Amino acid sequence: MKGYLEYLELHSYFAQPGQPKLSRTDFDLLAAEYVALVAKHPALTGAERGRLAELKAALFRDKP
Repeated sequence: MKGYLEYLELHSYFAQPGQPKLSRTDFDLLAAEYVALVAKHPALTGAERGRLAELKAALFRDKP
């Protein structure tokens, strides 16, 4: 639950105007994919690196 609450807080600060919030279910799916890709980090393919960047942005993991 803590991860989703942090996401909601970050969304309130960093989301673009009109950017919808992820549902808890969508957040959990994206967060699980993010964790799986981070675990593979040194051996990521180009496509996986691109997806990781997308996930970081969607989950606001690229913010301080």
